[in-house]
Amino acid sequence: MAYEQTYFTNRKYPHKQQLVERHVLEVLKWATQTLHTDLLDGKGKRALDVGCALGFTTQVLSGLGYQACGVDISSWGTKQAKAASGGDFLVCDAQTALPIKTGTFDLVTCFDVLEHLPDPEKTLLGMLETCKGALVCTTPNRKVEKPIRKLLRDYDQTHISTKTHREWQTAAAKLPAQSFGVESFYDLAVQFGGKLFFKSFSLPTYGLTVRVAVRK
Repeated sequence: MAYEQTYFTNRKYPHKQQLVERHVLEVLKWATQTLHTDLLDGKGKRALDVGCALGFTTQVLSGLGYQACGVDISSWGTKQAKAASGGDFLVCDAQTALPIKTGTFDLVTCFDVLEHLPDPEKTLLGMLETCKGALVCTTPNRKVEKPIRKLLRDYDQTHISTKTHREWQTAAAKLPAQSFGVESFYDLAVQFGGKLFFKSFSLPTYGLTVRVAVRK
């Protein structure tokens, strides 16, 4: 599957920027509480977003003060990201060793990418090697994603490696890290009067998405 313009257009991704931004901020708030380290203050720090797509997350990270950059397998996506923010973006495959020195970043993020990869655990370990602070990821919950997304007519056939929150707990426990947290949750987003109402709810076992936070 080529993750280029057709893929993003069919997923209506270019129109989801506000939703993505709120999702990212809510997950970083949760990770800050879980890891007992302030991930919302990026002043003087560097951040990497793996699977950056059109750069929505890197814009959030930059807004928090981070010197942010992104990598993605999509050449089209990274071009859009660079055009929007002018930051540093690199085309590469997250499943292979990232061309980045060990311990370069204070924060590494990876939102809704692991489910696309044949070996997400290996990718998780590779991303952890590039950071010296925290790694934060989200990925669909295998227990509920397929039936709910099919009901909403929003199921993505490229999701080949989804896991439950318990399976991610097992995977995170094997990482060389000081602490970690894993939780399933649900984002409630409603447009009302031209404004977006957005809130994330912790939903054990049956949350649509799993968030993972790891501190080295």
